[in-house]
Parts: sequence; structure tokens; C-alpha cells
Amino acid sequence: MYVYDQAHVLAKAIRETEEFKSLKRQKEKIDGDPALKKMFTEYRTQQLFIQKIQFMGQQVPEETAKKFGQMHNLVIANQVLKGFLTAEQRFGVVMTDIQKILVDGLDLQ
Repeated sequence: MYVYDQAHVLAKAIRETEEFKSLKRQKEKIDGDPALKKMFTEYRTQQLFIQKIQFMGQQVPEETAKKFGQMHNLVIANQVLKGFLTAEQRFGVVMTDIQKILVDGLDLQ
């Protein structure tokens, strides 16, 4: 059970990072504004749809890509949503670094 205890310690340490705190603050701003939350939910849904198409090795229809591009421009023009995406990216870097450290520490390569 020691490894699970350490996982909880790691989760607590991650929650204490500035990257996590910033992401949480940005998400709270979105959640506090129904219009922004709706816009972001639609954006994320469309983003995942496009990723699914690409993952299946298919070409994204031009109209879908164009619509998403327009939606993306609206999202990044909004300072709250742009702040969330930036915070999400920074937090993703932290998580990727942690995953690399764990995998490298296992020495399975």
C-alpha cells in the first residue's frame, strides 16, 4: 500500500503548484459565468470531435475546420478563456514532466 500512499502525497504536491492553482482559478472564472461556460463547452466539444476524426485517420471536413477556426478565434479573443487555455497548457507541461520522471524512474526502456 506504500505506493498508493505516495500517490496521494504526489497529488497533494501537485495541488500546491502554482500551475494547478492558476488552472483552478481560471476554471472558477469560467464556471462563474454561464455564457462563458456555454461558449467554452461548445468549443471543447468541437475540439474533441475534430480530434476524434483525426485519430481515426480521416480528413476533417473543410466546413468543420473553418467553423472551429472561427470558434477558436472567438475563444482566444476572450481574456478569461484565453487565460484558462494558457493555464491548462502550463499545467499540462507539469503533468507531462511528472509522467516522464515516473517512466524514466522505472527504467523499462
